[in-house]
Amino acid sequence: MGVSIVVFLYEGLTYNVIFLGRVLPAMDKSTLVLPFAALFNSFWMLAVWSYLRAHSADPGSMPRRWQDFVKQVGDALPVAPARPEWQPGKATYCKKCEIPRPERAKHCKVCETCVLRMDHHCPWINNCVGFNNHKFFLLLAIYSGLACVVALGTSLPELALCAAVVMHMEEGKSLAWGNDRSLEVADIVAFLVFGVLALLVAVLLAPLLSTHLPLAMQNITSIEDNYENMPNPFDQGGASANLAQLFGAFGPDWFFPIAPWRPLTDGVSFERCDEPCYSTAGVSQGTHGASTEDLCLPFTTEGVQPEQIWRQRFSVRSAPLVPLEEPDKGPLSMLTRWMNWP
Repeated sequence: MGVSIVVFLYEGLTYNVIFLGRVLPAMDKSTLVLPFAALFNSFWMLAVWSYLRAHSADPGSMPRRWQDFVKQVGDALPVAPARPEWQPGKATYCKKCEIPRPERAKHCKVCETCVLRMDHHCPWINNCVGFNNHKFFLLLAIYSGLACVVALGTSLPELALCAAVVMHMEEGKSLAWGNDRSLEVADIVAFLVFGVLALLVAVLLAPLLSTHLPLAMQNITSIEDNYENMPNPFDQGGASANLAQLFGAFGPDWFFPIAPWRPLTDGVSFERCDEPCYSTAGVSQGTHGASTEDLCLPFTTEGVQPEQIWRQRFSVRSAPLVPLEEPDKGPLSMLTRWMNWP
């Protein structure tokens, strides 16, 4: 985490103080300072914001509501042993935490806890990437990459010129640009280090984004990408629909590291591509096999509690019905009922 913070601060300060404040004015390019500052700092601040959210947010520890639900239904909840394969609609048992956990939850050996829809543990943010902060992690990678591209794209001519001139400059002298302004050697060195760091971060982020963004667009985690027992049961049929499982329904909040305004799932149960839609009657009565023509209900539907949908999606067994005794039709029973008639 410390290395990431240092790189963020160094890149931001060097670009603003040295490149915008000293290099461009020394080259008589002061008119570019404001547009470059607005462009770079927009992405840089969004990247820092995303980093802080990805690091500090709870990645998805077991909700108290789920734990209460497990206690309430007791043995009626089918619990399967955890396997490295797709297990849709199954609560699995974690031997480490000794608790039943919902589908897609996994145990993190570093954090020593189970995480909802766990993707991986990221040392760069010193946190797990799970259901609650996966959006922030993706935005961090996107905005950091864009900040590096903007930084290199706007400063590349000056970086090349500084590198060429410094190689032929005598030690201890300032770098003159043909006017009354000059740059100290320390400024030039700091500026060149900035360029190297920006290039290095961009190179590191390229494979990360090329791996994690396509997985998110398929609604698959890094762990689930290794499963081969069946096709992805949580594929919603398109990239935007799959991203909406993490980002919520599309809106302006997609572009900011904030909790989704209109979430489509609660991280405990996930809509499957092979399941029927839930009707209001089906959810309230706990019946199975609702018609596909019925209205699909997300977990946030007004009047429908998450526990009601959890009962269906995790196939919670209903309480067994106690068979009624056959009524005695003999004359003695008829006499007894006649005497007890109000």
